[in-house]
Amino acid sequence: MVIVDPYSSGAMLAGELHARGVKCIAVESSPQMPAAMKSGFNPDMFRCIIQHDGDYGQTLHAVSRYQPAYVVAGSESGVELAEKLAGELGLPANGATQREARRDKYLMAEAVRDKGLRTALQFQSDDIEAIINWTKNTLDWPVIVKPPKSVASDDVSCCRSVDEVRKAGERILSGTNVLGCRNLSVLVQEFLPGTEYVVDTVSYDSNRKTTAFWQYHRPPVAISGGFACYDAMTLLPYRGERQDVMQSYVCGVLDALDIRFGPAHCELMWVDDEPVLIEIAARLTAGNNSILSGICGGISQLDETVDTMLSPDRFLASMGVQPELKKRAVNLFLIPKRQGRLIRLRGLDEIRSLSTLHSMSVRAQLGDMIGRVAGLVTLVDEDIQSIERDVNVIRALEADGIFEVEDVLHS
Repeated sequence: MVIVDPYSSGAMLAGELHARGVKCIAVESSPQMPAAMKSGFNPDMFRCIIQHDGDYGQTLHAVSRYQPAYVVAGSESGVELAEKLAGELGLPANGATQREARRDKYLMAEAVRDKGLRTALQFQSDDIEAIINWTKNTLDWPVIVKPPKSVASDDVSCCRSVDEVRKAGERILSGTNVLGCRNLSVLVQEFLPGTEYVVDTVSYDSNRKTTAFWQYHRPPVAISGGFACYDAMTLLPYRGERQDVMQSYVCGVLDALDIRFGPAHCELMWVDDEPVLIEIAARLTAGNNSILSGICGGISQLDETVDTMLSPDRFLASMGVQPELKKRAVNLFLIPKRQGRLIRLRGLDEIRSLSTLHSMSVRAQLGDMIGRVAGLVTLVDEDIQSIERDVNVIRALEADGIFEVEDVLHS
């Protein structure tokens, strides 16, 4: 088995395969991958590590020597290379004709719209004046401006004026995305007011399972033009009026983008009583979300992905089984009152003592600069009221100041 960029949930995939007796080959898609993108990566977990330096033929030759049975992306940065390698080697792979659309947000939305599914109105160009003219003549304020190829809400702005669009577009065109690639164009899309959801799936030869539904909770969009971070995520039951509609819609998106094998992470906005695509990624959902639905009694995206690789007959045999959650889960994003250098942490012992606590991670250490999100707390329990009680405790601690920061003076 080969995992391209086995970071974050990709590192968990490597760990699960290792636990089942499979030691994988790692391929790193770039020798300049930022350290922040490589969370969880453990070189000792792999039989060998192949560095892709841009010479595709050399990487293909190096991988083919191991005669892998499967090539899969461990994280967003590895999707294109993993799919290309899998196709060239004759292994289970998503359709080649939509490969670029699975990574380019503009092409993605166009492919989905071509199949009759609603997506955001959009325009792409490397000309800022063309972007501004289209926006003024087509959309109402606010609008979303972002790079067409990036990850993790990188450089996404919610703009309320021509001046904000110009500044956001110029910033994008003059820089690189979080993966280190130069931005060649700017994408502007209509702002979608509504409730945001995630639908996670796993496919094997277009036989699909929905492994989780999540609802995002987001504070109001920042007035400054930046896009506000998430406040929380709630794991939803598998059945419900909206869930049934979203499941059908996501199957249409998977068809439109020819996603036939492996995991997918789809973000939607519920607008005017219907789902509208934000974007979809042909990879595992980030972090522990790939296993939380399984912990709560449903099915795990991570486990189902491994089954498609090692035991496809088992995956197919359970296609008709309707999962049901026995527990509920909430992810709380710990949000500092302001940005700065971290000088003191408070309240963590109180959080550790909560009865519904499943896990907590704090990204910053004393002396670090902290940004919009400084940590994550996951609460799991059979009783949603117990979870809500502990949510209130954590939010009260936040209001008192979990993260004390000092301003950084620039000379």
